[in-house]
Formats: sequence, structure tokens, C-alpha cells
Amino acid sequence: MIQNKKSFILLALAFTLAGCGAASVSTPLTVSYNPSTILESKAVPPASAFKTVEAEVQKILPEDNSGLTHQNFIVIGKDGKTYTVNNSTTHGSAVAGLKVGLSLTIKGTTYKNGANFGLHWTHKANKPGDAGWIKTPDGKIYE
Repeated sequence: MIQNKKSFILLALAFTLAGCGAASVSTPLTVSYNPSTILESKAVPPASAFKTVEAEVQKILPEDNSGLTHQNFIVIGKDGKTYTVNNSTTHGSAVAGLKVGLSLTIKGTTYKNGANFGLHWTHKANKPGDAGWIKTPDGKIYE
């Protein structure tokens, strides 16, 4: 679980740095970070990065309750892939009544860590078109 967060954070940092336009770096870059406190809002993905997945909850994982908090769970999508969902409860809402077997429609950004897939950014953001959400069978949308 921690490895997935680290991979996502490093990927977000790489995208942020790639957009800086610097021609070259003459000295090695040392990156120090705390996965729980990096501000996600600084690395807002483009609307084209979002994917909608229909899935069923397979396992509820422990919540991340330090720094930027997350509700974590595993789903199997109708596409056959298993995703670890990292639903920010700092920027969005926890899904009430989350349980194994619940069918969800999830809009977020996907990432891959080795053979594992993940869904993140399942919450509102600060500009139109970059928001994710989670929809339950009763039609309630958590942003």
C-alpha cells in the first residue's frame, strides 16, 4: 500500500518537473518527501487522464488517517483488472456503507505499480473537468 502511494507521488512529481521546461540539470536532484503531506492539488491531472471504471468491492483496507487522509479499498473492474482505490477524504467524502460486494462506478486517474493498478483522484478538484467521483448503486455520488 505504501509503495503504491510512493509510486504515485514520484510520478506526480516527475510530471510536475517535466512541465518546468528546464533545459538540463547540472547537479543531482535529491527529492525528500512525506507521502502523507504532499499537496495533491499542485499536481492536478488533465481531464484526459481520468477513466471511469465499473467495479465491485473485494476488500476494505485500513484507512490512511495521517496527513492527507484516504479511504482505501480493492475493487475488481468489469475490465477484469484489480484496482486499489485511494479515495481522498481530505479533499472529498468517504463512501458511506462501503462493504465487500458493493458495486461502484468510479471516476479517477489510474496508475500502475508493477503488476498492480490503482485509482486515485476520486474527488472534486479546483477546476472544471478534473474532478473524480464514486457513485453507489442508489445513485449517490461521493466527490
